Amino acid sequence: MPDLSKPVFQKPAENYDPRGRLDPAGFDRHVQFRTVAPPANLAPFIEHFWIIRWDGALGHYDSPEVMHRPYVDVFLSAQESGIQGTFRGKRTYSAAGSGRILGIRFRPGAFHAFWSGEMADLQDKVISLPQVFPWADAAGIRAILAQDDDAAIAAMIDHLSPPPSDGTILLVNEIIAAVETDEGLHTVAAVAQAYGKSDRWLQQTFRDYLGIGLKWLIQRHRLLAAARQIRDSAEPDWVGIAYDLGYSSQQHFITDFKSVLGATPVQYKKGLTG
Repeated sequence: MPDLSKPVFQKPAENYDPRGRLDPAGFDRHVQFRTVAPPANLAPFIEHFWIIRWDGALGHYDSPEVMHRPYVDVFLSAQESGIQGTFRGKRTYSAAGSGRILGIRFRPGAFHAFWSGEMADLQDKVISLPQVFPWADAAGIRAILAQDDDAAIAAMIDHLSPPPSDGTILLVNEIIAAVETDEGLHTVAAVAQAYGKSDRWLQQTFRDYLGIGLKWLIQRHRLLAAARQIRDSAEPDWVGIAYDLGYSSQQHFITDFKSVLGATPVQYKKGLTG
């Protein structure tokens, strides 16, 4: 068992990005969320461990969210535990009563090193933990959940052995970070040129390691940027937002926005809890 006196278990994960939360103000009022950085040997594969708590005294809350990156999460709770693959549409998580969920967020592409199947087979699915981690049977999950947050995270770390290093995982994450920070990388062709790879190589690598294409990531980045602009503006410039994000028409923007976030931009603005 790792030494719980080491500060790694208290250190929050750096630069946590909550872009996928579609009602961040409401989430912060109803839910306590904390991240914990992984130890150095797991850092190439795990972005952070996380803990969510909610208190029934605050009332029922539905949290609408989309994945802003193609992540895989392991989660453990008294109600349900499993491995959640990349969900392409909006999901609504309900916080009713009081509870706690512990989780592990794998870096994009990193779960490929733990999972022997096709990554595409995890899309829009939750599978049982023992399919990948034999230690996480019913008894193992109960033992972890019986501990306080930091001890539970330490126990999960103790169960995880880092697989061999994989340079492609690092490259995939470098590309994702570049797409999210360089507005010039708004097409697969632009990314291919910047990294000296072919379009086909990029698409195949993303499918193999993430189960989802690079085009998905680029579109998701644009639409969540739009959602943030809408939240931050009292009177959004709908036409300006569409064209600033590279859409050739406002209708095309509205169609894409609704297909991912489940509401038109105007409906999304009206539904925010403030």
